Formats: sequence, structure tokens, C-alpha cells
Amino acid sequence: MLGIFKNQKFWCVVAGAAGVIAGEKLVKSKKAREVAVNGLAKGMKLKYDAEEAFQSIKDEAEDVCYDARKKAAQEDEAASDAADESAVKDNEG
Repeated sequence: MLGIFKNQKFWCVVAGAAGVIAGEKLVKSKKAREVAVNGLAKGMKLKYDAEEAFQSIKDEAEDVCYDARKKAAQEDEAASDAADESAVKDNEG
């Protein structure tokens, strides 16, 4: 009879049962619910803040890209105008 207390499988079963009972008490407790709700709320706020930061970075990148395209178009236009003026002078001379 006392040999059962030396059996490792017996202690695993006892530990598992104790864990289930303790887990059930923990899940049903009001404090655990408050902790879970607060943790979830903080996680949702963190996600919202990250999305806002990402959107801000995306908007700034789009602005920089637009400005770069506009500048490149102006430079291309200036180069085209300079080439046209050079061609006119060559034809006159």
C-alpha cells in the first residue's frame, strides 16, 4: 500500500489533478478576470498606438516620395528646355 507513494506516475496524476483544481479556482476568481481584462485592454491600446505610428510613417513616406517625383519632373523639364534651346541655337548658327 505504501509503495504507491513511491510511484512517479501516481505523483504526476496528483499534481495534474491539483493543477486542474487550482486553475479552475484561478480562472473563476474576480481578480484574475480583472488582470486578464486589463492586460487585454493594454494590448489593444498598444496595437492602436502601433497602427497610428505606422500610418504616420506611411503618410510621411508618401509625402517624401511625392516631393521627390515632383522635383525629378521639374529637373527633367528644365533639362528638356535646355536641350530645346541648344537645338534652336545650333539651327540658327
